[in-house]
Amino acid sequence: MKNFIKNYKVEIIIFLIAIILIFFNPDKAILGIKYAVKTFLYLLPIIVSVAYLTGFISEIIPKQTIKKFVGKESGFKGKLLGGIFGTLMIGPAYAFYPFFAELINNGANIGVIAVTIAAWSIKIQWLPFALSILDIKFVLLLNLFIIIYAFSSGYIMELFFKSKKL
Repeated sequence: MKNFIKNYKVEIIIFLIAIILIFFNPDKAILGIKYAVKTFLYLLPIIVSVAYLTGFISEIIPKQTIKKFVGKESGFKGKLLGGIFGTLMIGPAYAFYPFFAELINNGANIGVIAVTIAAWSIKIQWLPFALSILDIKFVLLLNLFIIIYAFSSGYIMELFFKSKKL
């Protein structure tokens, strides 16, 4: 029981606040619960997919392969691969955090993961749409700045986590 409380402090606090709110404003509390359930059902397929992908990575792909392509020794090529991967990914980034943690535990470089997450805001599949409604100079400059930021953040994160593990 002690571990349960320790591991789920935030969730318990939110649950207690919800119980208290039911007494003060039951209509709003019920709307909040309906919204929470709707959001959970929306995210459920993403969470299950990421859990499957995480399990797949940890069981099927050897650590040596992960280290080779996105490990410390991968250098700029690993970051480039992470950046490309980040621009192609869809869905909410936070849903993939367990996947990224599994990659790090299997030897992926922190800098590569940082580049991947930072490059997530570039959506290759949305560029034609963005170009059709926004100025080409704006779209290209914005994406250039995002790429610069992504790679800079990757190298900076490596400095912060040089001797540490997450």
